[in-house]
Amino acid sequence: MFAIVLGMLIVICGVLFLRMHAFLALFFGALVVAAVTASHSISDSALNHVTATITQASGQRLLLGDVGEDLAKKPGAFYVVPNASASVPPTLVWVDAFIEEDGTAIAMLSQADSVDSWTGGQLVPESKYTQAKQLAGSSPINRVAAALGKTFEKIGILIAMASIIGQCLLVSGAAERIVTGIRNALGERWTTLAFVISSFVLAIPVFFDTVFFLMLPLAQAMARRTGKDYLKYVLSIIVGGSLAHSLVPPTPGPLFVAAELNVSIGAMVIGGIGVGIWGVIAGYFYMLWANRTWQIPLRVEASTSTDSISSPDAINQNMPGFWFSILPVIVPVLLLGLKTFHQTMGGGPDGPLGEIWDSTVSFLGDKNIALSLGAILALLILITRPAMTWAGLAGSVQKALSEGGVVVLITCAGGAFGEMIRQTNVGETIAHALPASVGGVGLLVTAFLITVAIRVIQGSSTVAMITAIGIVVPVANQMGLPFHPVYLALAIGCGSKPLPWMNDSGFWVISRMSGFTEKETLKTFTVLLTIMGVVSFLATLVFAMVLPLV
Repeated sequence: MFAIVLGMLIVICGVLFLRMHAFLALFFGALVVAAVTASHSISDSALNHVTATITQASGQRLLLGDVGEDLAKKPGAFYVVPNASASVPPTLVWVDAFIEEDGTAIAMLSQADSVDSWTGGQLVPESKYTQAKQLAGSSPINRVAAALGKTFEKIGILIAMASIIGQCLLVSGAAERIVTGIRNALGERWTTLAFVISSFVLAIPVFFDTVFFLMLPLAQAMARRTGKDYLKYVLSIIVGGSLAHSLVPPTPGPLFVAAELNVSIGAMVIGGIGVGIWGVIAGYFYMLWANRTWQIPLRVEASTSTDSISSPDAINQNMPGFWFSILPVIVPVLLLGLKTFHQTMGGGPDGPLGEIWDSTVSFLGDKNIALSLGAILALLILITRPAMTWAGLAGSVQKALSEGGVVVLITCAGGAFGEMIRQTNVGETIAHALPASVGGVGLLVTAFLITVAIRVIQGSSTVAMITAIGIVVPVANQMGLPFHPVYLALAIGCGSKPLPWMNDSGFWVISRMSGFTEKETLKTFTVLLTIMGVVSFLATLVFAMVLPLV
């Protein structure tokens, strides 16, 4: 636990007090944790769920208990690792077969020399044992570098493509076309609902800060036009965009958490929308109450004219069509959802056509392919705009990748930090320390509270999710989950929302851009996100109990 506390102090103090870049804070935290972790903890963490305890050794029969869920019961070479009190070295044996007798797993050996000291020891596959020893013997910097590369393999392409989609939507005018299209469809009476829906849709491929920058001039223009309800228009943007930032990939936080828990992107998207909608509803009603309770005036000049809001003809002339604009967002979501549904239904029909269908869905529904197709569509929208040149297109892509590269670095450093925490074997320690009565629901509550604590301490919701997952995943692996791991990912995402305050960059973006005072931001933005996070978490608990999906 000392290593974990030390690493978290480095990350939190580095970000909060030293104003260190998040990548450096996470990288140095990971390196320190790796350096102070004992080699036996590293090897033990690598062997979790691939071992079995020898409860009785007799001749060529080894009776097994606590069989790891990832232990392949197949003939092959295994190491018998005696317990510490035996004081004998590990023995390499050959297992001919695994059998079951009265519910007990038994390993049948080809031969056995001395088995007296084997009771209480561990049966470990030779390949896993060798890998664990090699990992324990490698240098701290090599382990950190390997974890960085492993994280990039999971999310590097996704973040790059999401950055391209977001940049192209902004530059081409497609993002504003989505907003105005939804508003025109719902009518002026439902402008706030249009803002909620638009910001939620845009926050899937575009970072929340950028969504707020894009839509705030529209909110200011509406407030100038009506002469009231400025707070309602501003909060409607936050209601729609903030939860998608933490619950719906491909934004970095939920994308990383889903990858660490081996949750498909499609399942995370569906789950994020499914629980997030309840937080959005709660936030919407709080927004209406806050607007009636406090009259906050528009103190800054709107940068968007009311004409651009109210003239559909001008919109149609200067922006791409609505359905063309929204394709880069909905096509990846539909492909990911199709693959998730396809897997849930057990695949397509039998025969050659079924095999072709399975291969097609598997290819198009791959997360990297789906996001890449979305990026291609976004590029097509941008290059078809009047006066757009190939040089301009290249510049937009370069800007997107430059901004996305920073996010990739931070996220990969967070992955390395989480991996170094896992190598301390903290999962076993915490799992044994928790009361036996703590089950799956208790683990969800624990994950939520850990994320809330880290979020309040250091401010960043993404860093909170990245740090919390490194602590929670080992515990989940030790205890097991009675429900789909997507619920654990959602609990962590919900925990990154409550209690944003002055150490959160988003707090200052909202305050300064909207013209709110610090007190006004605390009683509106801070309370709003807290309500939304808690309500979404309660929805996650209910779904996990009623619809476990195991």
